[in-house]
Amino acid sequence: MTPHDYRSRFTEWDRRSWVRAKPHRDSPFTAGAHYFSPELCPLSACPPVRAAPRHVREAVLVHSLYLHLEFTVQLEMGPVNEICALLRSPRFLPWLPAGMKDDVLRIYTDEAGHAEMSNTLKNAVAAETGVVPVEHRPRFLGALAALYSAELPAYRPLVKLFFAIVSETLITGTLTRLPKDPSVQAAVRELAQDHAADEGRHHAFFRALFELLWPRMPVPLRRKVGVLLPRVIHAFLWPDEPALVRVLATMPEHFADPAAVVAGLAASPACRDAVLRNAAPTLRMFRDNGVFDDPVLAAAFADAGLPGRTG
Repeated sequence: MTPHDYRSRFTEWDRRSWVRAKPHRDSPFTAGAHYFSPELCPLSACPPVRAAPRHVREAVLVHSLYLHLEFTVQLEMGPVNEICALLRSPRFLPWLPAGMKDDVLRIYTDEAGHAEMSNTLKNAVAAETGVVPVEHRPRFLGALAALYSAELPAYRPLVKLFFAIVSETLITGTLTRLPKDPSVQAAVRELAQDHAADEGRHHAFFRALFELLWPRMPVPLRRKVGVLLPRVIHAFLWPDEPALVRVLATMPEHFADPAAVVAGLAASPACRDAVLRNAAPTLRMFRDNGVFDDPVLAAAFADAGLPGRTG
């Protein structure tokens, strides 16, 4: 792909973007409906949670929604919009098409809207259910900080850029499957559906950005960045173990050893399978653009349990 090949997916942004064209959803909460899909909640598969009373299982689902919504707020307002602001700068990747520089402002606006809609729903669910969200810092922020601080200042913008590229090209079940689960509150499904519609355009943008950027990078720089990419994928897709422990610790009468429950979850084949399933679009993008043709990078992904040459 060359800069001349870029085709914007935002030509009808004024008509299709949630923040520009769609009203705030106001569907009422329904008694008996879940606040999150049990199939998308890793804790729901844990034997101690399955054995707990219904009201405890439902509280776990409420907390799962909170974690997802706070993840969204912190991601969109943090790394994604920070890199959108950087991409907009004439001095950063100045060879990018002018259309891409314009589109990052639309993505910036979308992402701010996603953060606001997520925060608003979180507050509404807390008021409705009385379930208090746990205080936590999403684990991906710690992972980004560690990767960022380990590099020399000259390389740090690239770390953040590829962090954003990975985050925007992953397609998780929360966006694809949650809107289709009729057992979940309509307000939750509607938010996920609106978010997913916008993210489809963002996915196309960041894939195009990767396809332009990767071939222009010299091999040593590709390797320097490429060996970090498996860690970035895990930062987003691996269960947020500290947060999950905090959730179960709010119900000590039902979960005597929250850390053991979460450790069992993290060690399960289902956990690894979920990571691979959700990473598939990003791994496919890497494969299509020759990332795994470099044996050093192929080995780095394989060592992380993310085989790139198959699937």
